Amino acid sequence: MACGASVLLLFANIVLGGATRTGYLADVLLQFLSLPFLALAAWLWLDRLTVSPGRLRFTLGLACGAAIAVVGVLIALAQVFPLFGAPGWGGISARLLAAGGQGLEGVAWTGSSSVDPAASLAALPAVLPPLALFLLVALLDEDSRLRFSGWALVFGFLALFLGVLQVMQGPASALRFFEISNRSESVGFFANRNHFAAQLYVTFLIGVAWLVGRGDGVLGDRGPSTPKVIWLAGAFCLGLLIMAGIALARSRAGILLLLLGLAGVVVMAPLILSVLRGRAAAPRRVRSLVLAVLVGLALLVGQLGADRFLGRFGGGLVDQIRATLTETTLQAALEALPFGTGLGTFTAVFPVYEGAATLGPQYINRAHDDWVEFFLETGLAGGLLALLFLVWFGARVYRLWIAPDERGATRLLVLQQCASLAVLLLMLHSFVDYPLRTAAMLAYFAVCCALMTPAAALARVTRQARDPVTPAAPTRAVPTRRPMRSPGAGARA
Repeated sequence: MACGASVLLLFANIVLGGATRTGYLADVLLQFLSLPFLALAAWLWLDRLTVSPGRLRFTLGLACGAAIAVVGVLIALAQVFPLFGAPGWGGISARLLAAGGQGLEGVAWTGSSSVDPAASLAALPAVLPPLALFLLVALLDEDSRLRFSGWALVFGFLALFLGVLQVMQGPASALRFFEISNRSESVGFFANRNHFAAQLYVTFLIGVAWLVGRGDGVLGDRGPSTPKVIWLAGAFCLGLLIMAGIALARSRAGILLLLLGLAGVVVMAPLILSVLRGRAAAPRRVRSLVLAVLVGLALLVGQLGADRFLGRFGGGLVDQIRATLTETTLQAALEALPFGTGLGTFTAVFPVYEGAATLGPQYINRAHDDWVEFFLETGLAGGLLALLFLVWFGARVYRLWIAPDERGATRLLVLQQCASLAVLLLMLHSFVDYPLRTAAMLAYFAVCCALMTPAAALARVTRQARDPVTPAAPTRAVPTRRPMRSPGAGARA
């Protein structure tokens, strides 16, 4: 049940969650649609955790998760109630009042800790779909997670096919679902090519994990076989199509982060091959072979479409305007300390700080640095939330990459390592863009975080919850030993 529900909810997020601004009808529909899935997830969690609290071990991950939940609830409540006091602490209040509040009347007291409570209330429900997805996917066991990854791969290729059709039909293609969009590149279900590229590099990593999971032992035999040929052809097509799709999107961040993801796959190569062969492999030799294959794929894609995407690097790795936006937003964030301006208030606050360097005909709806924008909107509470998440992420990375389970190479470990790579790439991408401000990419982020959780431990708790008789272990008093005394007793008699 959890697997089917998570697949449906991920598909809904991909199709409906490509907008970059709040308030779209598709986003509202998605948020309402996620409510029954969230209720289902809550019911399943309550059902599966009906065991004695003593069976649940206290871990750093559990502590971080509880702390993240508490801080997140406090931030959400502050958008409705003046939990952190009046909005606009520090110098930002004077700036907003001097600028006439930009339409924000009574900025000194709004009834909440946000300078624009309406915008903050509109931004709050965006957390519902990813929360439901996280709770559902975290419930899945190893086989269900692999099935879910297969569906995620299918959805990624569906978006890639849509992107190819968009480029073929040109700027006026009816398959571009947003009026304000990149017209000469593929964008898939998104309005922004960078977010489409983010979906593709996450799809690549999930696809690697799925191929390895489904190819368990396929390379065990030395001779050629049909399953081996099919698997190798699938792996080649996965790499080639994803690289070509990002080239069509012409996203600089997407290209660079895909290369970083490929480097991560090279590091994982010995683990991957040990799963595929059923036995350990020499790390140096395997990594060299995988690196050679990936370089060959990159050169092939480069030969086919280098003129399309290499021109994007002519102006450098990062636009100057992005650096200016980040600097201006950081200045506003520091003046808004300690509690920020409220969720979704960037567009209300930024014009007060906007200088000549960013003035232009374009509408600036994001800071293009999600870390700084989140810091502006949530202040020290948001900084603490981000720190707690990084502690959890670091602890899971340590368990997955540096000190993995001693039972050896497993399909689940490959899936978890690929998911951790995807989370890392999305966090790096957020320094130069805002992929997690779209419902679709926030859903992918939640999914990958859930895939990083230890499925084996949850499965043990689930079995204990379903079979409460098992812990009693009545087998120690074996009844067959009693008749063994009777012959002796008879002899004494």
